[in-house]
Amino acid sequence: AVVSTQSTGEEGSENEEDKSDFLESLIVNPQLSDIVLFGVPFVAPYTAMNSCKYRVKITPGSTKKGKACKTILEMFARDKASLPQERNIFKALRDVDMTVNIPGKVKISAPNLHGHNKRR
Repeated sequence: AVVSTQSTGEEGSENEEDKSDFLESLIVNPQLSDIVLFGVPFVAPYTAMNSCKYRVKITPGSTKKGKACKTILEMFARDKASLPQERNIFKALRDVDMTVNIPGKVKISAPNLHGHNKRR
């Protein structure tokens, strides 16, 4: 998920410069000093997301996409490396908003996915 921080630019008329400032405020690895406003779930090739802090690999499989999204959000929220403000964002994200981006039934793969399933 991509998270956004507050823009330090001045408020003004919406033009191309304002739009580019907003796009530059999107970050993939928030720091403690960042103010996280919201999360934006997205689907992209796994290799293109190497710099993202939170990512899972989605392949065709037998899990319904709604259940897969719930599992992903729970896994991210329970991650020990996540900041408290990131956990709040993951809890606020709805799996219904994420399922729009995912085609059909899927299989999710992540480094700590099996540990998440055992804790249930």
